Amino acid sequence: MKYATLFAIACVGLALTASAQMIDFTNLSATATPTSMPENYAGLSWSGIDYVSPMMYDYCNGTREFGAGFMHGPEAMIAFGGGPMCYKTHGGTTAKNICSAAISGGIGMGARAEFLPVSVIMAAGWEGDGPQSVTVQAYHDGNLMGSQKFDLGMAAEKLTFAFPNWGPVTELKFIPSPGGSFVMYVLMMQD
Repeated sequence: MKYATLFAIACVGLALTASAQMIDFTNLSATATPTSMPENYAGLSWSGIDYVSPMMYDYCNGTREFGAGFMHGPEAMIAFGGGPMCYKTHGGTTAKNICSAAISGGIGMGARAEFLPVSVIMAAGWEGDGPQSVTVQAYHDGNLMGSQKFDLGMAAEKLTFAFPNWGPVTELKFIPSPGGSFVMYVLMMQD
């Protein structure tokens, strides 16, 4: 009984000392043109995710055309996936997986081999695309650990993952609804 009690106290103590790391995009250079996330940003590899300064976003030929979801969050710099380049009118396709994005363990010094995502602050990108959602899949060494689907609105909201209960992951895959998009303001991870 004593050992069980001590073990429970130790577990609670460890849980209380676990800290969260907030990854936002305010440390990146301001840009009017969507730019690929730099390799090893926050120790992670980013695929199919760009960043931009929404207030400066020069969508096409000097026209400032960003979706409402780019402007309704807590940060001035955002990362996003999906969107116009997935639409047939811009030479893309609306196939379900063609515009997926991923965050995975980075490469090199200071990189994380695995990570423990806790939550994300996210919104839909462009409002004219109808109801939008994003499916987030968690993988560990290529094995699917679980999947969660979140409905997205124009206002950013905190979406909490069930993944921490499954342990660390090596990849998070974001699949927007067909023809959809997502805007990421903050990714929270447990250290």
